[in-house]
Amino acid sequence: MSDSDNPSETDIRRVVRGEMSRAGRSVISTVFWTILAAFTVLVGLQAVQMAFYTSGLAALALAAVGILVMSASIYLLYSLHWA
Repeated sequence: MSDSDNPSETDIRRVVRGEMSRAGRSVISTVFWTILAAFTVLVGLQAVQMAFYTSGLAALALAAVGILVMSASIYLLYSLHWA
């Protein structure tokens, strides 16, 4: 029987401690990216709103940028929480 079949208490504690810190970082990372994605959705909406008050090529560019930013942010939220 090898040592991996019968780990000591210190080995178990070391592994659990490492996994707990990694899980904590994962939660903090998910919260950070969720907040960032939510704000960028608002930035995209603001760009689309600005497109309605401008004219010509600038309006088209603002609308395109706004839709692109919103799409990327919504995809990030989807990837973080539902994929």
